[in-house]
Amino acid sequence: MFVDTHCHLNFKAFKKDLNEVISRAKAAGVKKIIVPGAKIKSSKRATKITSEYEGVYAAVGVHPHHANEEFDLAELKKLAEDKNTVAIGEIGLDRHQYKDYPPTSQEEQKRQVNIFLQQLKIAKDLYLPVIIHCREAQNLLLTVLSDFMNKNGKLKGVFHCFEGDEDYLMKVIDLGFYIGFDGNMTYQENKKSAQIIKKVPLDRLLLETDAPFLTPLPYRGSRNEPGHLIKTAEFIASLLKIRISKLAKITTSNAEGLFMLK
Repeated sequence: MFVDTHCHLNFKAFKKDLNEVISRAKAAGVKKIIVPGAKIKSSKRATKITSEYEGVYAAVGVHPHHANEEFDLAELKKLAEDKNTVAIGEIGLDRHQYKDYPPTSQEEQKRQVNIFLQQLKIAKDLYLPVIIHCREAQNLLLTVLSDFMNKNGKLKGVFHCFEGDEDYLMKVIDLGFYIGFDGNMTYQENKKSAQIIKKVPLDRLLLETDAPFLTPLPYRGSRNEPGHLIKTAEFIASLLKIRISKLAKITTSNAEGLFMLK
């Protein structure tokens, strides 16, 4: 059995065939799926899906891409208290220069940090782990997160779709966090990730799809879905030179322990 710890079943890409997508995932051996929110609307959708499908769990949060949008923090906390919510996420910082978008302004960067801190506080108050998005903001995010934990106590969570070198990996692991890897691991241009994953302790490793994005080979170019997690798992098992059954057992145990999945 596998757990997809990051899958956006709440996005429009799955609106027409959600039943079939979940059925295919379970048939492939992906028995549990965590659906993260990106803003209030998608967080609500995540909790709704969990009420309709067994083995599907929600994470709720405001992604840094939506830092400039107004939202009700009390409403987010209420969603976090839903019985099927297992994490706050995905949350974090993003300073990547996206095509056809203006650079992130200083004001937006500050707002990203403020919203990140507010959501870390919700996670701490509700004893929930966090799902962290970090793109080209590693040092700042680690500083913000470390400062928060120094003042408020430890948090648990995962660095989703890990981006960073070996030194950064060790710092994240020292903080007690898990490391998530996705289908882009299988891409020829991502040889760096293939080396980094070998440095991750097996008891800190999680598997993700980030569906509908980051589709693994040989399906690259089409919509990703949770059933494709198996291809990423096969690739990682080969890299680590372990049986896929062992990888399944370890990563499922990691996911169930971190997110308290039943």
